[in-house]
Amino acid sequence: MIFQPGGTCSASSSDNHIVTAVNSDRTANLLRAKREAGLEQLNIVDRALAALTTAAIMAANALELPTEETTSPVLPTRVTPRRVLSDEHRQALTEGRREARHFKDAAADLARETLDPTPGLTPASTATRLVKRQTPASRR
Repeated sequence: MIFQPGGTCSASSSDNHIVTAVNSDRTANLLRAKREAGLEQLNIVDRALAALTTAAIMAANALELPTEETTSPVLPTRVTPRRVLSDEHRQALTEGRREARHFKDAAADLARETLDPTPGLTPASTATRLVKRQTPASRR
């Protein structure tokens, strides 16, 4: 056996393995010292937290809470209803978009036909009027 400084000893076996024995008292003392240092740091953190919370409580108490007399009443907000376009207005917007698209195409030489004022609809003068037939039961 070979004794080394620091309380360790080594022994050599026939298979060239080195066995090391460690002084457990020195390791335990080192761990206790680290534990004490950690506890001191934890106590410092605890004192700082306590000081911060007491300062926050004192600051909150120093603020004057508003009373009922100083607060203003809450008034409801009036919301205007959603605007809805009439059918005529909506149709006029659609017609305007269609005319704008036609003139844009005509300027780019893409338009092939002349602009029909009411596509797919016949003029009102030639339109047939549908009349409901009167049945004998409806004459009464």
